Parts: sequence; C-alpha cells; structure tokens
Amino acid sequence: MAECDSRQRSRKIKRVLRLIAVVAVILLAVVGTLFLIRNFDALVKIFTSSDPAAEMDRFLDGNRLMGVLVLYGVQIVQILLAFIPGGPMQMVAGALYGGLGGGLILLAGAATASFLIWHLVSRLGQAAIEAFHNREDAGKLSKIRAFRDPKKAEMLVWILFLIPGMPKDLLTYFAPLTPLKCKRFILISTIARCPGIFMTTFASSSLLSGNWWFAAGLYVLMFAAAVFGGWFYRRLHRDSDTEDSGEMGNDRRNEGGSLPQDDFGKD
Repeated sequence: MAECDSRQRSRKIKRVLRLIAVVAVILLAVVGTLFLIRNFDALVKIFTSSDPAAEMDRFLDGNRLMGVLVLYGVQIVQILLAFIPGGPMQMVAGALYGGLGGGLILLAGAATASFLIWHLVSRLGQAAIEAFHNREDAGKLSKIRAFRDPKKAEMLVWILFLIPGMPKDLLTYFAPLTPLKCKRFILISTIARCPGIFMTTFASSSLLSGNWWFAAGLYVLMFAAAVFGGWFYRRLHRDSDTEDSGEMGNDRRNEGGSLPQDDFGKD
C-alpha cells in the first residue's frame, strides 16, 4: 500500500512539474514573439548595419537593465527545464552584453538555478529529476562510484563542469543525491562553468565586432574540448560498468547469487 502511494505521489509530482514547464515555455515564446514584433525594425537595422556593435549599444541604451533581468531569468529557466539548449543563450548574451558582461549574467543565473534545483530535488526526490531527464541517464550517474565519496565527488564535479559538452543540467539535478553539500556544489559548479561560458560569450562578441579569427579559434577550442569531454564521459560510464560487473561477480561467489541493486529509478 505504501509503495503504491509512493508511486502515485511520484507520478503526480512529475505531471505537475511538466505542466509548469509547458506553461513556462509558452510564456517565453509569447514574450519572445512580442519582443520581436515590437523591435523588428531596430533588430533589422543592427544586422544590416556596417557597425553592428554600435547599433547594438544604441538599442540597449534604453533597455539595458530590463535586458539584464530578462537574460538572467531566461538562464534560470533554461537550466530548470533542462531541454532548452544553453548554447544559443550564451551566444545571445555575448552579443548583447559582451564577453565579460554576458558571461557574468549567465553565471549569476546558473548559480541561482542550481540553488533552486538543489532544494527542489531535496524536497521532492528523484521524481523531480525524472520530470525533466531520462531515467536511464540519471541512473547511469548513480552507478559512478566517485559520486559516493564526498572528496571524489567534488573533484569529479570540477572536471565535468569544466569540460564543454557535458550534461551539466542533468548533473545539477543529480548533485543533491550525492554526499556533496549545497554551498560547496554551487561554488564549485559556478566557478567550473566559467571557461565554457566565457569562451562562448567572447566568441559571439568577437563575431559581432568583426574579430573573425579570434572567434574561430575559440570555437575550434570548444569543439576539441567537447570531443574530449564526450570520450571522457563514455570512459567514465564504461569504467563504472566494469567495476559493477566485478562487484556482482564477487557477490555471486560470496553470497550465493544475491546481487546489489541500484535504488535509483524505482518509484
């Protein structure tokens, strides 16, 4: 009976969170459409001007604070909802507010989103993760042995958040289930996001100002880092699976076939 109630509660939490996500996406789409309609002529002028950076500064003069707040809010929503890609947002931030300014706004939004997600998952459990992420992907993270030790978990968070292309949104949702402390995770993940975010914002800012070679160099560097990150992430899971297979073999020999089971993914 208790297990049935737990499953019903989990399904209800996921339905409510997904409904909130749909409403948030619709609102963002409406606001974005209204913004484009209202500022269509000004935006066309920016992209057809011989000096796009100067036109962008003139456009932002009367809307700078509001633009910062909107960008900060959209960054929070992007990480909370997870399925909205973060790359385009970083490029927009760099184009609007420069490499440094745009990056700092995004980092503030990321830190706020991490704080909200930590308390959301701490209160609602794995149902909050499964509302926005694939159960199997989250289950794979739970099998990585390093996440079971506080010091090793901190080091792994440093590495994974430093490398472009890592599933940082999923890691943010998974972190509350590890031995990490909230303040330590937010500090580490925010600092470790800096290289990836600033490379993207400076690249897009450089494109807008006509510094093509510098932007191209940054994009090549990000691509190479993402390729390495993909290899490292697959290797991490492969090593974890090998260790689990070895442990299960030992359990068979020592306990007559009783295998340890991962609790993640169960309702």
